[in-house]
Amino acid sequence: MRTGEGVQTVETKNIIVATGSVARMLPGLEPDPKTILTNVEILDMRAIPKSMVVIGSGAVGSEFASMFNRFGTKVTLLEMLPRIVPFEDEEVSKERERLFKKSGIRVETGAHAEKLERSEGGVRITVTLSNGKQEVLAADKVLVGVGRKPVTDDIGLETTRVETDRGFIKVDPDQQTAEPGIYAIGDVVAGTPQLAHVATKEGMVAVAHIAGKPVERLNRMRIPSCTYTEPGIASVGLAEAEARARGYKVKVGKFAFMPNSMASILGRHNGFVKVVSDETYGEILGVHIIGPLAWELIPEAVAAMSAEATVETIMNMIHAHPTLHEAVGEAFNNIYGLAINA
Repeated sequence: MRTGEGVQTVETKNIIVATGSVARMLPGLEPDPKTILTNVEILDMRAIPKSMVVIGSGAVGSEFASMFNRFGTKVTLLEMLPRIVPFEDEEVSKERERLFKKSGIRVETGAHAEKLERSEGGVRITVTLSNGKQEVLAADKVLVGVGRKPVTDDIGLETTRVETDRGFIKVDPDQQTAEPGIYAIGDVVAGTPQLAHVATKEGMVAVAHIAGKPVERLNRMRIPSCTYTEPGIASVGLAEAEARARGYKVKVGKFAFMPNSMASILGRHNGFVKVVSDETYGEILGVHIIGPLAWELIPEAVAAMSAEATVETIMNMIHAHPTLHEAVGEAFNNIYGLAINA
């Protein structure tokens, strides 16, 4: 441990590694507060740029694209994969792309940024589009949002039995590494989403294990994911394609926010709630929302799945009126074609 007086050695029975992550950059690039930004530098800007290219459509890229578009910036969003927000259900991805385009954002999927160079007053990006053609994009700023890498280099892991995968630390269900007494939580952990609420739960599990106290371990299928765009995205569990790939006999229910009374009150009708269920037993496999305050609606689904409730449980639950939560209930009703406000 480094202090103002040099290096100090501290002896302890247990260590929790929580060194976090930093933004990944494209090969050969370094952040530049004037033109080439990550999620850190972009927060230090003192003026709204006239134009911006966003590389990567995960949470960071999509959120800033949505925000600066609403500020009046001309935004182009580039994604190398076939669809934006690629870890969401495919229908959510399609709706998010449709609404981005409707709001004026240019979206290019299957696009590869080949070359990025600073120019007078901004940047120039050479992009190979999905049709194979190349185009040079000029913008005031570029935001690189291609993911985050764990901070695990040069922290002393090489002298331990801690195992890593591409820099991420492997842990057991108690967050303990292959080296007894060394735990890891948060963005450095292999196999869990890099989300603050995940780190919090992992920290609780690690501390409880160290203290010898009972604790419920992290269930990776019960982790809510939220993307703070407008409208918002929130999901938990399996997407429809994932559920089918796992062999479930899938039954889907959807309900749009258009007929929802609170959506009308708020003047925010875009989006829908989608429920993925197992037809055999009525098990709730996943819930996917794109719409107003989606992140405030997903806890109902997380609680239901954590309690192993069935589709019928939520169908029979009384949802207060008028609320956005009614759309969640109606999506469950629509699994059997029983929505009453469609």
